[in-house]
Amino acid sequence: MGILDRYRGRSRSSIPPSATFRLTEQGRDKLQDFGGDPKSRILMALETQGTSDLAEIARASNLSRGEIERMIPGMVRGGYISYVGAAQSEDM
Repeated sequence: MGILDRYRGRSRSSIPPSATFRLTEQGRDKLQDFGGDPKSRILMALETQGTSDLAEIARASNLSRGEIERMIPGMVRGGYISYVGAAQSEDM
């Protein structure tokens, strides 16, 4: 079961705080096309920071956590980023 399946039907804030994401090769290619919009800022944050959790992405992209939580599911579906995991202590 993928992250999108686990969180389908739940509120946006149900992404565990310790969930981590990484840039995919497709995302790296797409980064050239976005040009400054919020999605490109997320991709750039993951490009420069590497695998990151939501707080790290927010700091590096200068976006709010809420903005990031709204965009991540579509970016995972689009293949631009991948869900890496979350700490085992988080409720799923």
